[in-house]
Amino acid sequence: MHGRTAGVWRSGARDHHPPHPPTTEGPRHRKQPHPRGLPAWTHPRRTRSALPPPGQPGPGRHRTGRLTPPVRSPRAEERRGTHQGEAAVTQPAIPATFRGSTDDEDGEPWLAYIRVSTWKEEKISPELQRDAITQWARRTGRRIVGWIEDLDVSGRHFKRKIMRCIERVEEGEARGVAVWRYSRFGRDRTGNAVNLARLQQAGGELESATEPIDASTAIGRFQRGMILEFSAFESDRAGEQWRETHNHRRYKLQLPAQGRKRFGYIWHRRYDPITGTLQEEKYEPDETVGPVVAELYRAYVNGDGFSKLCGHLNREGHRTTQGRMWQADTLKRYMDSGFAAGLLTVHDPECRCRKTDGTCKRHIYIQGAQEELIDFDLWSAYLQRRKHVKATTPRSRVGIYQLTSLVKCCGCKLGTSMNTGRRDGENVPGFSFRCSIRAKSGATACEGILIERKIVEREVKDWLTREASPGIDTAPQTHTHAPRRDPGREAAKNVAARARAQAEVDKQRQALARLRADRAANPEDFGPGEYEETADLIRKKRAEAQALLDSTPEMEPLPEREKLITIARGLLEEWGTFEDGDINMVYRQVIRRVAIKRNGPGPENHEIEVHPLWEPDPWPAPDKRATAR
Repeated sequence: MHGRTAGVWRSGARDHHPPHPPTTEGPRHRKQPHPRGLPAWTHPRRTRSALPPPGQPGPGRHRTGRLTPPVRSPRAEERRGTHQGEAAVTQPAIPATFRGSTDDEDGEPWLAYIRVSTWKEEKISPELQRDAITQWARRTGRRIVGWIEDLDVSGRHFKRKIMRCIERVEEGEARGVAVWRYSRFGRDRTGNAVNLARLQQAGGELESATEPIDASTAIGRFQRGMILEFSAFESDRAGEQWRETHNHRRYKLQLPAQGRKRFGYIWHRRYDPITGTLQEEKYEPDETVGPVVAELYRAYVNGDGFSKLCGHLNREGHRTTQGRMWQADTLKRYMDSGFAAGLLTVHDPECRCRKTDGTCKRHIYIQGAQEELIDFDLWSAYLQRRKHVKATTPRSRVGIYQLTSLVKCCGCKLGTSMNTGRRDGENVPGFSFRCSIRAKSGATACEGILIERKIVEREVKDWLTREASPGIDTAPQTHTHAPRRDPGREAAKNVAARARAQAEVDKQRQALARLRADRAANPEDFGPGEYEETADLIRKKRAEAQALLDSTPEMEPLPEREKLITIARGLLEEWGTFEDGDINMVYRQVIRRVAIKRNGPGPENHEIEVHPLWEPDPWPAPDKRATAR
């Protein structure tokens, strides 16, 4: 029971006397703070004016009679003020570190970096990262002046927006970079060390919102280094697991490393979402789209470019596997992959570049489990034209004149350019051919050529007419004492020998990959030394096949003369209906080059020689030497 007497507040067995007699000033009375600087509600004695009515518990009193401070924040007490004669309270002193920045212009400027990884287990939502960094900024009194996000980007390289953050710190725009965790900064050891040193060199810092570390001390830098090293370890471990999975799919199942849809095929997934059962994963040719893919390869071999093929696909309503319009780069990657030829493209196991982002140019083709949409001959012809197009300058790939990219100078054995001439007071573009090296470097580099374009075009047409005349095939052969070499047969034998050697190299390479996959999956099946002996035997066979391949000279298979002559006759029959660009396209299927040799001064002292594709190349292959970078 609680009783109330004059000037005494009874609580249990203990009486508390107010420090001053009752006052009649009412609610205007203000109580002085405690001498120790504590809030008024921490002192047990209260004034009579602040006492609650009889029978009602006070704001700081339980039903048991114990006095406790009210559950109310100091800021709320300050706003509340006095009410019904109750004395005001004093806000306790809170360190500025825990207050945060009350004004957007206060605090050190920092940049916030958010990265969502491509690794499914590391796909932390950007909202969660943003919230954690915002709370960190409020706790530490920092001010975020910019948010930089990298969504679905791996941390194993630094081709990311984090580099822009470092540049902005170097420019003095911010004091440092804040991340959700240190692993968001990167998972590459070399990149972490280099870019963190670059950030600190500019006077900036890297801090984590969820991993509070004082990097200004030796132990703090050690802790941060251990966290970054563990992040790199997790990345390496995940990479090894994915590498084993990809090798198992490529070399044992003969499937693409990443199972997804392929243009021209119907993909039967391992898990059937309709029936909910597991099935054999395979790619079945699409009877509707498959012929379209084969026609793409034939059209490219016949001279059409990727842009023209994309326009045809888009007009016919064909889209990529992602439902987008076809573009030249997309179609080029698809056709170069060789998937329609029953092949898979893999990174060369002999390459030691350690690149995992697909930027390495060294790759090989292995046999896949899918059925072919095109035959091997068409695939070889496609590769041959791709090689020829890569060696041709972009301006010469689309013919403007009849002999675009075909005329070469015999002096330097390089290309020519068109020269503008002046006739009858007017400029005539493309009037004559001239040596490009002489035009750029002068007569010291090459003697050069200069001949009118119309003369060369007339000579080439006369040569084609002679070769395509019906009597040339039935003319009697001239017998010589020495046996005549058959360049076509020799080239065919050479190509067959290289193909066999390359097949043996690929076979041993796949055998070694399967052995590694078996050991990784079932290490208990191998006794002591069995894996090493088997691997050494496979490497020995592969080295022998590679030596045979290197000793066999690389020669392109020569096309049959009869087929090319048929093309030439068709061109001559329809000559009046063809434009110069169409004539150039047919010329490229028949002629290797038009070589022009200068025999003296003046445009009339030139010798024109046509090198057809059905004969071996009379010019030696250019010396391809490695250049230092």
